[in-house]
Amino acid sequence: MSFRSKNGEFTGYGMFAAVSFDEGKTWPVRRLITPGGTERSINMVDRGMCVLSDTMEEPCGYLSVTQARDGNVQLITSKNHYVFNLAWLKALPDVP
Repeated sequence: MSFRSKNGEFTGYGMFAAVSFDEGKTWPVRRLITPGGTERSINMVDRGMCVLSDTMEEPCGYLSVTQARDGNVQLITSKNHYVFNLAWLKALPDVP
């Protein structure tokens, strides 16, 4: 899928978050959710391998998400835990 960054558009793979401000008619905010960094392989829940990086995330797994009272979104995957908020989702990443 195509995502926006400070350096233009890039192709990202895996989990992303999207935000709608018009009851789901449009989704102007989309951001790839990854642990970032250089490419590295991890075991997935099905004992397969996947690559994590700035542009790649787990392709499958179990997710649970909630928004805390402080506005932060807490997301747990089969292998990772993420915390972010609306400002982070709206900000453009530095991905190439």
